[in-house]
Amino acid sequence: MVCALALFAAACGSKSDTSEGTTATTGAQTNITLAATGEPQSGGAFVMGLEAESDGFNPTVNRWAISGTEVGLAVYDPLVAYDANSVAQPYLAESLTPNADYTVWTIKVRPNIKFHDGTPLNGASITTMFNAHLASPLTKPALGPITSATTTGDLTADITMKTPWVTFPNSLTSQLGMVPAASMFDAAGKPTDAGQRAPVGTGPFVFNSWEPDKAFTATKNASYWRTGMPYLNSIEFRPIPDSGTRTSALRAGDINMMHTSDFQQVVKLRQSAKDGQLQIVEDNGEGEEDFLIVNTADPALSDVRVRKAMALALDTDAINAAINAGIAEAADSVFKPTSKWYVKTDYPSFDAAAAKALVAEYTAETGKVPTFTIGTTNNPVNQQQAQLIQQMFNDAGMKTDVKISTQDDFVLGGVTGDYQVNIWRQFGAVDPDADALWWYSANAGDGSAKGGLTLNIARNKNPKIDAALDQGRMSTDEATRKQAYADLQRQFTADLPYIWINHALWAVAAGNSVRGITNGPLPDGQPSLPIGGGGDFGGVVRFTQTWLTS
Repeated sequence: MVCALALFAAACGSKSDTSEGTTATTGAQTNITLAATGEPQSGGAFVMGLEAESDGFNPTVNRWAISGTEVGLAVYDPLVAYDANSVAQPYLAESLTPNADYTVWTIKVRPNIKFHDGTPLNGASITTMFNAHLASPLTKPALGPITSATTTGDLTADITMKTPWVTFPNSLTSQLGMVPAASMFDAAGKPTDAGQRAPVGTGPFVFNSWEPDKAFTATKNASYWRTGMPYLNSIEFRPIPDSGTRTSALRAGDINMMHTSDFQQVVKLRQSAKDGQLQIVEDNGEGEEDFLIVNTADPALSDVRVRKAMALALDTDAINAAINAGIAEAADSVFKPTSKWYVKTDYPSFDAAAAKALVAEYTAETGKVPTFTIGTTNNPVNQQQAQLIQQMFNDAGMKTDVKISTQDDFVLGGVTGDYQVNIWRQFGAVDPDADALWWYSANAGDGSAKGGLTLNIARNKNPKIDAALDQGRMSTDEATRKQAYADLQRQFTADLPYIWINHALWAVAAGNSVRGITNGPLPDGQPSLPIGGGGDFGGVVRFTQTWLTS
């Protein structure tokens, strides 16, 4: 459910010359795509280059990052999807209706839809899915208010909650809202190993094969409920962890499409699109953040002075210039300054002298030098970033090492607390409540640094944060919700579980034979959010309405 890649940073509006001689501009730029002419063409084998592999494809138990969500949206349909105004709309669901106090939501699914194994989608399917989530150590914390799911009719199920959940539909746009078939569970409702390897959904493509770290393949669902779709005969998802290799594969025609949040690659892809060699679409939404996530339960990092020294020691302009082609947008909050939720706090900015002084104060008082490990994935750019950060911290008087892991191990280490400081990329939900699961104290475990699956990966417990999240979740008044998330940001600055670096920039690039690059219209015909928006992920699109020209 979470993933980590690069750490990026920038001064807003800065420019720099890249190694390929192009001038880079900060932030998302105008999309460069080829207009569709005539009706969509059916047929063709399509290959999507992903940033990482996943550990399985049952949405109730497997850890999905952006890549897992991308695959999931091919095999499953989400109950809900965002429209062009970032408002949650029914997708596989026909309607989602709350009671008067938002403690019971009735979900009604569309009629006459079948899973790939021929069984019908019905109210019992929704109950099975939610019961599996409620029994899952991984996903249950994400559905904290829910107490039960009950089938109430052939096409309906009631989801009952202990407290009001006004924004509940937003949580069903991604992994939590993708409906698996009953055949993926045993008689007791437990997910089977076979179901994790061979997913069965209602989506536009039917699972064919999966060879981990090589390819996931699926073929056209000839009985898909959205008439005439999908257009592609088959789709292959190919994990290519190295972002430069992924770009080279696209340029060579080995893959049809790719996603990336590597700023250096975005600059190169922009230039290739300007030269007419390919197409590019950039995410203009809220987007994720790149930051350092701190295991606040670790004794070496439990003193907020250590975390503040890290923030003061981090020269984000230097990181931006060295790593990110000068185009990253600086961050001092979980929200962009353009977001209606953003407030300015006294978040500490780079000050090398102040960092050294704080480290010296801490060491004099405790007799200990701040000592910890910085973790990242086995991507060459990520390793370069980690080494640069390591040098900054060491210059401030801290002692740090760098640990390199595969992304699967890296994510597992995060959710089990087997880390100290990680370079991380996360958050960015359209509505902040969809990110609340990562911040609630109840999801931080028992207070120990390691052990158990925790969605509050920083293991930061604070009742003030809980109160703000409750207020944002339960209120229908926008002014009240804005105040709640203002309180949240101020408390983040006080606690510093996250050392903000920059706002991520996702781009999707495709060859010139691809059409329908971004999300096509919703089932009722209204426009979709073009890119991203599934849960809180930016580099995600649906391939239901993608096609290849001849």
